[in-house]
Amino acid sequence: MKKGIILLGSTGSIGVSTLEAIENQRGEFDVVGLACRENGQLFTEQIRRFKPRFACLFDEKRAGTVDFHGTKSLTGEAGMKELLKAEAEIIVNALPGSAGLNPTIEALRQGRVLALANKESLVMAGRLVSKLAREGSAQLIPVDSEHSALYQLMEGIDRYEIERLIITASGGPFRNLSREELGNVSAEQALRHPTWRMGKKVTIDSATLMNKGLEIIEARWLFDIGQEKIEIVVHPESIVHGMVQIVDGSVLAYMAYPDMRIPISFALNKGQRRKLPFGKINLVEAGTLTFFAPDTDRFPALKLAYRALEIGDSALITLNASNEVASSAFLEGRIAFTDIPVLVEEALSRHPYAKEIGDVETIWEIHGWAKAYLEDHLRRVDA
Repeated sequence: MKKGIILLGSTGSIGVSTLEAIENQRGEFDVVGLACRENGQLFTEQIRRFKPRFACLFDEKRAGTVDFHGTKSLTGEAGMKELLKAEAEIIVNALPGSAGLNPTIEALRQGRVLALANKESLVMAGRLVSKLAREGSAQLIPVDSEHSALYQLMEGIDRYEIERLIITASGGPFRNLSREELGNVSAEQALRHPTWRMGKKVTIDSATLMNKGLEIIEARWLFDIGQEKIEIVVHPESIVHGMVQIVDGSVLAYMAYPDMRIPISFALNKGQRRKLPFGKINLVEAGTLTFFAPDTDRFPALKLAYRALEIGDSALITLNASNEVASSAFLEGRIAFTDIPVLVEEALSRHPYAKEIGDVETIWEIHGWAKAYLEDHLRRVDA
């Protein structure tokens, strides 16, 4: 019997790759529902091609841009809630940013298999999300290539054997630039990632290394491990996606061609590996693999992520929300690239303190405060 799938964020890079992975295994999956934010043209094509029973366009004002081809059409937040009630075994959450939090919580409460590509869910609500995954009947499988790598490596390791988890980073497009040069880079330059093709927000996060800061937080909750045991290593070739150092000093590494369809397929198949017609790695052709320590003076986002983990849940929510505002301001040309971490630090210095938060209402309250505070701060600076 085919596994029913609801895909949230179908027109983004992860969503497109997910549909490609499904197409390569069409006998295994049934696309029950699709949801996207605003890309009506691509969404129309996906609906025509995969014939889901439900399709939800989150931006209600753009509903007229979509031809639903007879599929039950849904819009807005109410439509998203209705879509999540549809009968499907697997929910893939590839929504960008904080928009992915509520669907993550709903999928876990319903006991679904959640293939999670929305790291912000764990950054904003890691305590709550991990509790729901641990105590309920749901299964949470990470889609990020780094966390998929660690998830697979840790399957055969006893917890007491783990010395530390190592997450790799490509280093982004500005790895070799000085601090002075970083102050003059444009949004167009920042969006040219050397390895991955991703949405704008995550590409900017990769350039600032905030993406790796968020992944540290994600790993802390996914694997229930202290942040002092999580390390970032710059690896420009992007062949090694994650490593686990064992107490005896040895290191286990997961290597794969940098193709998101590989970890997506693993998650879609609920932790089972399938023969794939793409992404085979040739180590001879790969050649030399290099590793460097990240420069946290030029890229302070990593320090901010560790600091937020030390402070507590409210700081994690503030880190995520303020980064969303600052990244958007950079894309709009309002601030310099190097201002992004400065603004995040400003919000962290003012945030309402709460060490542990276990309810969604408080999470959204602090998220709203952080966005409003930083937007007001930007207005005052602009004035």
